[in-house]
Amino acid sequence: MSVFVDYAQFYDVLYQEKNYEAECDSLEQIFSRYAKGTIMSILDLGCGTGGHVIPLTRRGYRVTGVDLSEEMLSKAQIKSNAACQSLDKPTFQRGDIRNLALNKTFDAVVSMFAVIGYLTTNDDLQAALRVARKHLQSGGLFIFDVWHGPAVLTERPMDRYKIIEADGERIVRFVHPELDILHHTVDVQYRILRLKDDLVLDEVSEVHTMRFFFPQEIVFHLECAGFRALHLSPFLHLEESLNERDWNLAVVAEAC
Repeated sequence: MSVFVDYAQFYDVLYQEKNYEAECDSLEQIFSRYAKGTIMSILDLGCGTGGHVIPLTRRGYRVTGVDLSEEMLSKAQIKSNAACQSLDKPTFQRGDIRNLALNKTFDAVVSMFAVIGYLTTNDDLQAALRVARKHLQSGGLFIFDVWHGPAVLTERPMDRYKIIEADGERIVRFVHPELDILHHTVDVQYRILRLKDDLVLDEVSEVHTMRFFFPQEIVFHLECAGFRALHLSPFLHLEESLNERDWNLAVVAEAC
């Protein structure tokens, strides 16, 4: 799982259009609908550069963010110091979500932006689900999103590219995916160029192997780890039913 090393320096630029506030709105909608008590404390597993941690903190939650990448956490800390100056700061900690032990519980655990998809073996998946369960009291919520298997197999991942203009430079990202139907994974091969005029200033290549999931598979693994699945829907669309075109699947589970 040694990803987001060199890629981390480009992460916020490449995902600057991602609407973290809308995603936090969706989380609060889930809290309102499914929480048995008031949600005050949140554990973010795979917090990245703090995209969800910071707006949740600004909304009054006590948030702890955990990530394996030192590079991503460094960016998260810098952004948090700037954005949360007059608030209780969130806590960031480097850790592996497969064996994390903070010796405390939270009202909710979240794992956003397909972090669970990096758990490509059943053993790793179960380990991470047990970590989430260990950090919740009975009735606590676990919320995450993954790639939806029927959509991956219907639409099939394809080559694509993105160009970002910033500070007189161009960031160009090429994506080449390789689908493995047997193992329910996609090897996402990233190549990033940082250009100024025709000069290549930097070049990065990383492969992120992502797992996709099927609804009943998720329900089974949650039950094995001590959860009860409460709701599965298209990501950010809680009222809608899943179909084979919904690439991102949102999951709400309750600790038993």
